[in-house]
Amino acid sequence: MTETATLQVEVRKEVSKKENKRLISNGYIIGVINQKGMDSVPVAVKKDEFRRVLKANGRNAILKLKDSDNKDYDVMVKSIELTPMKYEYHHIDFQKISLTEEIKVNVALRFVGTDFLKAKRLILNRQMDTILVSGFPQDIPDAIEIDVTDKESGDSITVSDLTLGKGITTDLAEDHMIASISEAKVVEDDVNEEEAEGVVSSEVEVSVGE
Repeated sequence: MTETATLQVEVRKEVSKKENKRLISNGYIIGVINQKGMDSVPVAVKKDEFRRVLKANGRNAILKLKDSDNKDYDVMVKSIELTPMKYEYHHIDFQKISLTEEIKVNVALRFVGTDFLKAKRLILNRQMDTILVSGFPQDIPDAIEIDVTDKESGDSITVSDLTLGKGITTDLAEDHMIASISEAKVVEDDVNEEEAEGVVSSEVEVSVGE
């Protein structure tokens, strides 16, 4: 886990549609800081600054929020709501965390070496895009990589094949299917030689959850 990134936020003293609209038009994203056993804190953060921090540190990074009332919060991004059609950041749920308490987080599965599969006319059939793991916030990875470079048709990838990292666990069974490898299907068009000069084929990659 990288060093904690700092992000400045503004406490929303007035929670109303009018005020939210004003903040959004001024380049802010509205959000809340959720705290276990306490009231949530309505905040707003500069859109460009949030994008920069998220890009530099990853989706599961620990962020230190400094609000306009001079209070600090160690948080992780719980969820991000996007606007319809434009897919712009609209609302962020931050979750206050403790570095001494374990949490559960969905971590992205990142498959590497898929170009080697295509060269062998093989398809990666993904059954999962993320996996729910447990661990201390500072140990949660941004993604879990799975190398499929040397995989062949008929091979499967299960939870037991994953390298979760130190202190990271999952409740899923070791034989739980993550992905499988199969041969690409070739579809030939039934056409007359007068209608076409050659055979048309199509290769389809089947991915669940994309």
